[in-house]
Amino acid sequence: MKTAREWATELANDPLRSGVEIVTTQTGEAALRVDGVLLHSRYRPSEEAARLIESAELDPDKPVIVIGAGSGYHIECLQQRNASVLVVEPDRSIAKHALNNGCIGPDTLLHVGDLTDLAGDPQFISAVQRGAQLLVHPPTERLHPQYVAAARNTMSRAAIGQKKLGIAIVGPMYGGSLPICGYLANAFKRLGHRTLLVDNSEAWALYQSVTGTVKSKNASGQLGSMLANVLEQWSYARVAEFAPNVCIVMAQAPVSPAFPLRLKKEKIVSAFWFVENWRHMPYWQHICAYYDCFFHIQPGEFEQKLSEAGCLHHTFVQTACDPEVHKPVQLTSDEREEFACDVTFAGAGYYNRNQFIAGLTDYDLKIWGTEWNSRDLQRFLCRPEQRFTPELFTKIVAGAEINLNLHSSATHSGVDPRCDALNPRVFEIAACGGFQICDPCKGLDQFFDPENELPVYRDLTECRKLIDYYLTNDDERNAMAVRARERALADHTYEHRAQQMLDFVTEHFAARIADKGVRAQCSVSELAERVDTTTPLGKYLASLPDDTPFTQAALNERIPMMGTKLSHAEGVFAYLRELRNSADQLLGMFDGG
Repeated sequence: MKTAREWATELANDPLRSGVEIVTTQTGEAALRVDGVLLHSRYRPSEEAARLIESAELDPDKPVIVIGAGSGYHIECLQQRNASVLVVEPDRSIAKHALNNGCIGPDTLLHVGDLTDLAGDPQFISAVQRGAQLLVHPPTERLHPQYVAAARNTMSRAAIGQKKLGIAIVGPMYGGSLPICGYLANAFKRLGHRTLLVDNSEAWALYQSVTGTVKSKNASGQLGSMLANVLEQWSYARVAEFAPNVCIVMAQAPVSPAFPLRLKKEKIVSAFWFVENWRHMPYWQHICAYYDCFFHIQPGEFEQKLSEAGCLHHTFVQTACDPEVHKPVQLTSDEREEFACDVTFAGAGYYNRNQFIAGLTDYDLKIWGTEWNSRDLQRFLCRPEQRFTPELFTKIVAGAEINLNLHSSATHSGVDPRCDALNPRVFEIAACGGFQICDPCKGLDQFFDPENELPVYRDLTECRKLIDYYLTNDDERNAMAVRARERALADHTYEHRAQQMLDFVTEHFAARIADKGVRAQCSVSELAERVDTTTPLGKYLASLPDDTPFTQAALNERIPMMGTKLSHAEGVFAYLRELRNSADQLLGMFDGG
């Protein structure tokens, strides 16, 4: 921001644009009519400005950010009351008139025009973080509603700053998005945000039992819907109690379109992460417009479809890897016996995979996953019909010289030329330190270098050539695997994706987040800075990992049960833990009655 004096010099030679007219009021004061809108009373503009300030009920001890300079009468009124004022004005002609009218002090900070630079302006940020109040000049909002809304959002983003938010994630009962929601929750925790994972997978066995033991399809479907409704109510209760700023619903989570509408009433920003192929799973059409933000994994055509469906805020967010899960492992001699091979494939047996991999049976091949029906591949199946866990996956990758990645298709017999939904395996194999060859899914080259990190094949012939070449060039193969892992960890972790989501959410919904308020959460190291390290509390905090959240739940994990010898600080927190447990048990007794 620049001072009014500096802006007066810069705007001195600017002509008033067409549509801007200076009029004389009944009191002889100057005012503006802009594009047909009078910016002040044509009778007593100074008195009108005073009434505006009185009605705003501003705290005299906090700065005021005024959006809309007008003729400056409301700004003059604030400065007469010794308020610290910053002014934001979209129109250069209006700013020039306000400065020439003599109502704005020469040292008043002023921003004119485009808001791009305002978000990073240190004086603006300082004022917001000192608790600046917002005063919008009503006629300015009538003239520039979008600008005023953007300015509000810019102010809200500055108010949020680097604060840690409350994030809730609602997961599915089952499916490919189930592990992803866990990785995402862990990423938000590592970024320091207060995080809740609503894990609906606990209900999957019950859902299967309820729907699978009734022969009538109608009855089974009704029972399944009833259970899904119960899970939706449970999910909402968990989220509402947690009171986050943002709630991210994962694909296939058991919630209806009413769920995000209920969140909005609580000033919670709702988001949906559609980690599926929009061509195969069309339910997105019925839900996308209900969510504040819609994240997806297929840029291009799908984005136009989302806009046409009424989804206002959508963006591409690719899947990634979790470095705490997807990492190199050392195999024991027994494990090498089970997992070692030249070529491996891990995944479900889609039609194209059954067809394509049948052309690789002359290699030392191992296949992991379910739904493989090709007779030619049966002898290569490992732990058939067993879904592999992330822990098992790291061993599969470690045992293979070459990890084959082929994106699924139910219609093509090999590589799908339309494939534009990059699967998580791309990032997970790389993070595990495995060497990988992959079909050319659109966008792959934006994430990995095919020449130096991840070779690409377009058909079976090219695939075989790559396998033959890299099986005989160990050093080159290993070097590429190292570079791919470095790339994954540097650019493609779930922490990167979590931050991308938050940046998008705050860009569009900072005002709602700021209005709801951000519940403060600090780490033990941050709290330790505020207390004397020689006190019992200070000594206890110093003994914990620096990034431990200062919450009862986090401390509970580190405090022994009652009966163990505890320090004074541990004893206080242990007492609080037992008090909470006793209260919960007492409430449970009343609920049961």
